Amino acid sequence: MTDVQKQKKECPIVQDLLPLYVDDVVSPETREWMQHHLQTCCDCRRNLEKLKKPDPVILQKDMVLESDLRKTGRQLRHRRFLMSLGAMVFLVLAVSAGVVWWNSTLLPADYISVAQSRTAEDGLKLQLESEPFSTGLFSLSTRCQNDSICEIEAHGGRGLPDRVRDQSVVLPDTTREVLLNGEVIWQDGLVISPRCRQLYSYANGYAGDVKQMQLARPRNPDLGVTIEADTGNPDHCTWTYAIDGTGTIPETSLEEAALLTMLLTPNLDEITYRFSDSSPVVFTRDMLKEVCGDDLTVNSPADLQRIMDRILPPAG
Repeated sequence: MTDVQKQKKECPIVQDLLPLYVDDVVSPETREWMQHHLQTCCDCRRNLEKLKKPDPVILQKDMVLESDLRKTGRQLRHRRFLMSLGAMVFLVLAVSAGVVWWNSTLLPADYISVAQSRTAEDGLKLQLESEPFSTGLFSLSTRCQNDSICEIEAHGGRGLPDRVRDQSVVLPDTTREVLLNGEVIWQDGLVISPRCRQLYSYANGYAGDVKQMQLARPRNPDLGVTIEADTGNPDHCTWTYAIDGTGTIPETSLEEAALLTMLLTPNLDEITYRFSDSSPVVFTRDMLKEVCGDDLTVNSPADLQRIMDRILPPAG
């Protein structure tokens, strides 16, 4: 076999190895053999030169890919910016809405104390003052259904500089009842206290009602209390509170609870607090009449407030 024939026979092997040769991943022996072949083979040298030159098609594809990546990156950054801007706008709107809502909330009547004064020129003047634990007065509006009933709508809130601690309203001199956000705050010349409003929902109850019985129950959570009720005769009912503890509860507190409960429960005649280690304390309807008189009718919050003011000053 001649040298030319031998070289031609080696060409297919060299052609297969050329990519590895260019990437320099062939063994030293193979590289030396291929270099010897390339020195004498023009065809293999041409193929080697082609491999060393970058492919324009591949370059173009790489450039397009790089351009697409840059474009995608710009789009992602643009979207992130828009999302961040949207989140900031949403946060500002949410905070603003929260401030507006917080400053336009209807205040419960319990959040506002009422003082009254009457002048010949102005009619009925009510001074409304927000309690320390409330949010402060923001706005007041009044509406009178007729000459005797007027409604006040009071909004309150925190954070705005124009909220105030107190505001006054002037109502017609013929007004007999004033409601604040739906609750009676003034009636027939009397300021109706929050406690009166709460107790009025129990007015004219009956002695067998568990809710009525709880009104006179000592509120000390550390004491075990058992209620014994005699409600067999609707014309004469008595309750006994068996208290497992000492008689250290102030008697004035027991008296207030017992008299108010008997006032709210017309057929209840007697309440006894029987302590396990001290003498019992008894309150009767006759004691209620001694304090408040014979007229114990409760037909309105003003009736209840008037009697409450006689029982004990703290009751009002």
